[in-house]
Amino acid sequence: MVEIKTIVCLANSWKHHDSCVAGIELTQGGDVGDWIRPVSARQGHGISLKEQTLTDGTAPQVLDVIAIGLRKYAPKEFQVENWLLDPQVQWTRVERLTYADAAAIVDTPATLWTLGHSTQLGTNDCVPARELESIENSLVLVAVNNATVVVEVNPWDGKTQVRLAFDYNGEEYVLRVTDPDHHGRYEKLGKGRYDLSPQTLVTVSLVEPWARPDGTTADSYKVVAAIIQP
Repeated sequence: MVEIKTIVCLANSWKHHDSCVAGIELTQGGDVGDWIRPVSARQGHGISLKEQTLTDGTAPQVLDVIAIGLRKYAPKEFQVENWLLDPQVQWTRVERLTYADAAAIVDTPATLWTLGHSTQLGTNDCVPARELESIENSLVLVAVNNATVVVEVNPWDGKTQVRLAFDYNGEEYVLRVTDPDHHGRYEKLGKGRYDLSPQTLVTVSLVEPWARPDGTTADSYKVVAAIIQP
C-alpha cells in the first residue's frame, strides 16, 4: 500500500552516485512531524535523478515542500528516519518555505552525537563503530555559530575538499560538505576560508557505515547535507 507523505526538503545531497533526500514531515493539520529519508531498494539506498524528478521536471530544492509516495517504514540501525520509496509515484512540489519557517523547526540536541572522535582533516566528525549501537537517529537541523566554509587540498590524494567549520553548543565541528550547491560554489572560489551568516542553519546527517572486507563495520561520518542562510 502506498502512503503519501508531505515533507519540507531539508537536504538533497550526494550519496554515492545518487542523492540523499531528507526532510521533516508536515501533517495536514499543519503540525510538524518526524524526519523522513526516502530510500531506494538498491544497494546504497540512494535516490536517482529520475526518482526525485518533480511533475514540473525539476529536482527538489532545500525548503521545497514536496509530496512523495512511500511503501513502508524501513529503519536501518540508527537511521531510523528511513522509508522505502515507491518509485511509481512521481513527486510533487506543494509550496516553498522560507528561512524563518526553517528556523522555527530546528532541533536542539545537546551535541551532534558523540564527541572526541575526529578524522585527520575534520573535528568531531565521526562516530566509532563500537559506539553506533547507542545512536538513536541520524538527521538534525541545527542553528550554528561561527560558520566558516573551509576549502583546502587533501594532502593524500591532491583533491579539493570543502568542509564547514562551526560551533554548536560550545563544541567545535569541522564536517565534510555534501550539499552540492554550496560545495560547487565554494570549490570554484578556490582554497581559503569563507565566513557565513551568523544565522546559518545546517542539516547534519550521520551516514550509513560501510562494511569492511573482513565483515566488521567501519566508523560512521557526520556530514553537512545542507546549508541554509537568510
